[in-house]
Amino acid sequence: MRKLIPLYFNYTKPKVWSLLVFVGAVGAVLAIHQHSLLDWFPVILTVISLSAGAAGSEAVTNFIDRDIDAKMTRTRNRPLVTGNISPESGLIFGLFLIVLSVLLLMVYGKFLAASFISLGITDNVVVYSLLLKRRTPWSVILGGFSGGFPVLVGWYTVTSSFSILPWFLFALVVVWIPVHIWSLAYRYRDDYEKAGIPMLPVIYSEKISSACISFSAILLVVFSIIPYFLGENSTVYIFVVAVLSAPLLIFAALFMKEHNLKSSFNLFKYSSPYLAIVFALFLILKFV
Repeated sequence: MRKLIPLYFNYTKPKVWSLLVFVGAVGAVLAIHQHSLLDWFPVILTVISLSAGAAGSEAVTNFIDRDIDAKMTRTRNRPLVTGNISPESGLIFGLFLIVLSVLLLMVYGKFLAASFISLGITDNVVVYSLLLKRRTPWSVILGGFSGGFPVLVGWYTVTSSFSILPWFLFALVVVWIPVHIWSLAYRYRDDYEKAGIPMLPVIYSEKISSACISFSAILLVVFSIIPYFLGENSTVYIFVVAVLSAPLLIFAALFMKEHNLKSSFNLFKYSSPYLAIVFALFLILKFV
């Protein structure tokens, strides 16, 4: 059992879904008006439900992608490929977590949040992984909506009140996903080509791919600045985002100019914590 727990935990790719749980938790905290213990329970419920749902989704997509993973150097050591977990066990485990995530929200009467987590799981597992990933380079765009739904799950687990804020944060995550995934795919495009996955850098030239990815980075910066003009944040917010965005724009410009593996990976590495820092800033400013 001691070996199985870390094996199945790592099988769910926690480095991938932990950020989704974090943005969902931020969405929940931003919806809180009072700070009693009772008001914080929905935040805990959000974290547990999103952890189960996101981990379950990754487990099921691992099952769907197991033939692809076996062909790619970056993924050939995943448990289903090595045989440490059987495909049947991996699928059942993933489906169990997905059902658990939805039921937890429904049991506590959070039906709107349950709908959003169901939509996010469907977009990730069915739309992206099952239907589009092997067919079109634009799968990342249509499948990227799944990354934004945790914010809505968090917000509507706490309150049923409408606000533009969670929907904007939903859009911010969706805009972040292409630059994050495509910049990594550019570095490993030989792997994707070998596996027959038509990622953007595989289908299009280096020049076109680097331009699309760099434009995505610029769009991310634009979306990060917009909250200031919506009156949602202070001068501190715009200052920190400006400082944070400058290196991202520099990396994007260098990538567009050089369009090589090093500049692509630099953009990926910087974009990885970018979203988390922006969301953490929203969280900090709520209590300042």
